[in-house]
Amino acid sequence: MEDQSRPPVIDSCPVCGGQIDVTDELPFAQIYCPHCGEAMRARRMFNNFELVELIGEGGMGSVFKALDHTLGRMVALKVLRREMSGSEDERSKLEQEARVTASVSHPHVVRVYSFGEADGQFYIAMELVEKGSLDDLMGIQTRVPEAQVLEIGAQVAQGLEAAAEKGLIHRDVKPGNILFADAHTAKIVDFGLARVLEEEAEARGEIWGTPYYIAPERLNYEPEDFRSDIYSLGGTLFHAIAGRPPFEAESASLVALKQIKSQPVSLEAFAPDVAPETAYVINRMLEKNPGDRYADYGELVEHLEFARSKVMERAARPPEAKQREVVKVETNRTKALAALITVSAAVLVLGAGVWLFLASEREQIKKMRVELLGASRDKRAATDPLDAGHAALAAGEWETARQAFAGVIATAKPRTARALWARANHAAALALLANTDQAREEWGRINQAGLYSDKPADLPLANLFLDAARFGLRGSPFEAGELSGYPQSGPGALVYFFAGVTDYGLGARDAARDLFAKFLAVPPAKDVPQWEAYRAVAQKLSAPQ
Repeated sequence: MEDQSRPPVIDSCPVCGGQIDVTDELPFAQIYCPHCGEAMRARRMFNNFELVELIGEGGMGSVFKALDHTLGRMVALKVLRREMSGSEDERSKLEQEARVTASVSHPHVVRVYSFGEADGQFYIAMELVEKGSLDDLMGIQTRVPEAQVLEIGAQVAQGLEAAAEKGLIHRDVKPGNILFADAHTAKIVDFGLARVLEEEAEARGEIWGTPYYIAPERLNYEPEDFRSDIYSLGGTLFHAIAGRPPFEAESASLVALKQIKSQPVSLEAFAPDVAPETAYVINRMLEKNPGDRYADYGELVEHLEFARSKVMERAARPPEAKQREVVKVETNRTKALAALITVSAAVLVLGAGVWLFLASEREQIKKMRVELLGASRDKRAATDPLDAGHAALAAGEWETARQAFAGVIATAKPRTARALWARANHAAALALLANTDQAREEWGRINQAGLYSDKPADLPLANLFLDAARFGLRGSPFEAGELSGYPQSGPGALVYFFAGVTDYGLGARDAARDLFAKFLAVPPAKDVPQWEAYRAVAQKLSAPQ
């Protein structure tokens, strides 16, 4: 029932200044002024926070990008449904959970800044994390690279451990609650809020949670602790690696869930190519009995990191050459070779005398050989197809560039910087040729492969390839300010070039010009010798048509 004691919420039209009753409107809803017909957003202000953009919606409420006018910074403002704070008791619980969550300071937990109430709705101001969620990543590709999933798992487990030390259990670990600050930093969000919804559901005799990832003890109304979060994290990692959740039921009824969650889990059954270390740790996280799961987060993190090290180690190992059986077959050709060897032996004997005669000139001959070898190397460098591809890019010859990069891909050793430069440039050339689907396939291969190296010196370049791949997989142009958090120098700043190529391939030429202009303002990176080729492309495509 609507609270009749609450005063109406009045907004002013930004054009005519007319007063509009927006009490029943959702925050940030688009409405039209009844006085002048101007379109406007309702209820944009929540105390000192101004709603700028709707980021997402869920069972708890809506999340907005908002400007904190007090501190002059952008935040993520979670505005909860009115019914979640309908009573004084519920508001008190929300405030208590928010206070405890705000006390958790950890690099893998989304920071809570403040909380409050405006117009009868409880809100929480949090750290703004804008690089998407694991759920978004799983939507782009069916299976997330194994090493990347293990890295995410170890980081989230560390965040859950920091919260558990404050007495917090998450209760709703799932892909949508794992956010990315960058390609290598995952953060868990929404601590405490799940508890309020859980109590609401229990009052109605229901189980609240995401069926795919909910721990079996929750289904039996048994006590839960941090091991329930370990189970949910295990289900999340399983889903990301296998491309499907550990359990799928035809209905979400309690009976059906209990039945399927009584069965043992095997990651290998749905991802037979997974490393045995990975299968062990995730299967153990998903044990039905909490006592059979990890007894603490420390051991879990250690095992996740060990499994990842093994995956990376195997990925860096060159494929074993197959042993070929040597079969001796005497043919006319081999007979001729045998005769040639005999003649050569005689010539060598004769030549020995000549060599002794020319001993005094050996140094000059050696010098000549060095010069010839140097010239040969220079010639090979001049005809390197990777360099030829960059030259063709700079000249605007997209098809010639594409062919050159395709040749490098066919010969380069996989999971090396050379191979990834070729793939990234091949995808860019395809996008410039308007072959968007083929470009996305190439970007998908880069994204699926994950980091080619986790060495600190290689990470800027490794991150660049993954960022560029995610850009290339987009189906819509970039919006203003969307790339504000990316590097402004070094190899990572090439993201502006590849983002511009993506927009250009999508037909958004004005947006592409803006991104190319940002790239052209970046100083060249010393360790990217082909930078000038990219500048030439950016200048060509940003010029007025």
